[in-house]
Amino acid sequence: MSITSKELSWIEDQLSLEQLIVKKYKIAENLTEDKALKNKICDAGERHQKHYNKLLSYLN
Repeated sequence: MSITSKELSWIEDQLSLEQLIVKKYKIAENLTEDKALKNKICDAGERHQKHYNKLLSYLN
C-alpha cells in the first residue's frame, strides 16, 4: 500500500493528537479518586492508545 504525502501528513498529525489525548487521560486517571470514573477514563485512554497503535502500523 502506497501512502501519499498528504496522507502521511494527516497520519502524523493524528498520531500527535492521539498521543496527547492518551497523556491527558493518564493524568486525569491519576487525579481521579472515584473508582467508576477512573475505570471509564482508563477505558477511554486505552481506546485512544489502540487508535495510536493502528495509525502507527500504517507507517511500518
